[in-house]
Amino acid sequence: GAYYFVQDYEPYFYPRGSLYSLAEDSYRLGLTHLALGPMVAATLRREVGVGAQTIPFGSDLSSYRRTNSGERSGVVFFARPGVDRRGYDLGRLALQEFHGLHPEQEIHIYGSRVRGWGIPLTQHGTLSGVELNQLYNRTAAGLALSFTNITLVAAEMLAAGNIAVLNDHEFSRQVLTNPEAVWAAPSPSSLAAALSAVVTDAAQTARSARAAAHSGPTWADAQAEVALVMTGNS
Repeated sequence: GAYYFVQDYEPYFYPRGSLYSLAEDSYRLGLTHLALGPMVAATLRREVGVGAQTIPFGSDLSSYRRTNSGERSGVVFFARPGVDRRGYDLGRLALQEFHGLHPEQEIHIYGSRVRGWGIPLTQHGTLSGVELNQLYNRTAAGLALSFTNITLVAAEMLAAGNIAVLNDHEFSRQVLTNPEAVWAAPSPSSLAAALSAVVTDAAQTARSARAAAHSGPTWADAQAEVALVMTGNS
């Protein structure tokens, strides 16, 4: 049979309308759905009424590890303007408010280069996995926002001992189980306060170690599960 590897519930990428409906129809083609993580599988059932085999939402944890057991400072944000499900504008407002609380804390931006924030930023542009691991290891906290399936960034940050702050939502909580992840209401003030609590935590080093020690599914786990399904051994 034919398989459909579903990494996110794509109708949510659009307002309710033509593109939303067409994306929804892609799940009605009679294909066997392989859903990346429980959020996608549950949403397919609830919204379209189709089943799916759940594939573990794995992260490339081999590339991200805690190498800094000492002091950390600053926060990091993966900026994706124009991709609203990744919360760019909310992240910008939260970090502007965070800067007002902690002007001594460096704010690192990677991904897209941004303009017009009105606060000091250290912009890195596109980084390799090695460079990202170094950035996560020098910083204390990271902002990992997503309003559909969770971003891979959250688990990568935590594996490096960086405390990820996420917008609290059932979609993400279904996937990320690291007890050191910080969940905050999706408002600038709540996210800024959560970042503030991490960078001022007197037990930050121990918290970083606990975050990195928590194991979760890897890409190898996801690949192995897909291979089992494709060979009919699942």
